[in-house]
Amino acid sequence: MPKSVHHVNLSVPEDGARAEGDWLIAMLGYVEVEGGPDIQAMLEPMGRRVWWFEADDGSQVHLSPNPDHLVVSAAHTAIRLDDDLDPCIGRLEAGGFETRTLAFDGERHVFVTDPAGNLWELVGP
Repeated sequence: MPKSVHHVNLSVPEDGARAEGDWLIAMLGYVEVEGGPDIQAMLEPMGRRVWWFEADDGSQVHLSPNPDHLVVSAAHTAIRLDDDLDPCIGRLEAGGFETRTLAFDGERHVFVTDPAGNLWELVGP
């Protein structure tokens, strides 16, 4: 039986990893961490790299630059925020990112598209 999600790996445009990482840090509060040296060593000969970002709870988002990056409209990543969503919504909207908020199951669900075109669902009070 699964205990929790360790990480998600998101495709980003080949030249979009830095912008995406900056967005994760500034908008959602992730911290960039060093990717596993074995993984980086495996990817290096293929001319590939992966960027890792971590939340306070240890869960991670990995970014994989992809020359064939496609946005899939129904696919999304959902995370639960441990505090009020309003400051996060404010940062997103001040940064020019459109948000859409729905309320169900006694919580708010905020949907936003990141710089790479990936859809995020932010859940919280």
